[in-house]
Amino acid sequence: MERPAWAPRSIDISVPSVSRMYDYYLGGSHNFEVDREAARRAMEFMPGLPKVMQANRAFMRRAVRFAAGEGITQFLDIGSGIPTFGSVHEVAQAAVPDARVMYVDHDPVAVAHSQAVLEGNDGADVLAADLRKPQEILESPGVRRLIDLDRPVGLLLVAILHFVEDADDPYAAVAELRQALAPGSMLVLTHAAYEGIPLPAERAEGRWTCTRRLATR
Repeated sequence: MERPAWAPRSIDISVPSVSRMYDYYLGGSHNFEVDREAARRAMEFMPGLPKVMQANRAFMRRAVRFAAGEGITQFLDIGSGIPTFGSVHEVAQAAVPDARVMYVDHDPVAVAHSQAVLEGNDGADVLAADLRKPQEILESPGVRRLIDLDRPVGLLLVAILHFVEDADDPYAAVAELRQALAPGSMLVLTHAAYEGIPLPAERAEGRWTCTRRLATR
């Protein structure tokens, strides 16, 4: 398989990546056949998955535009995946050219791809960190360099919390992040749900467990 220029040498492109599968669902180009095959298998259980992902991304774009219109010029996107195909920095910097965006993901594949995509963009960067450890995110040099926590921030937790087990207390993690934000900040959050999925509950649960393990390994 020929490696394109945007694919870091450190990444095994023969193994499917959840981040690249998401890119495929969005209609992006940062994915490989191994990702597309894995994505098609997931669609056997949830045929509407691409539309769900596309609707989620469309909401995120609207939310970022709204926040920028309200004067927010810095964004912290946790669980960002690969920032391609209409991602936060594209939307924010189109509205406010000097907007700053810090992406955060704990998946090394997503982080490596993000570094390649963001090369040359001084207003956007990526941090390898875990939502379940919010203090490490807030105190990281990268976040401190790009994000002024004394000013309003757009905090994005888009399609990430459903990957966090209840035992890891996602409520506490979100609360800690919110408490660190200045007045006037905005929280943008989406969460998957079983409602409307035309599958027996046990089958949906089996597929969700499989996807969650792949995403959080």
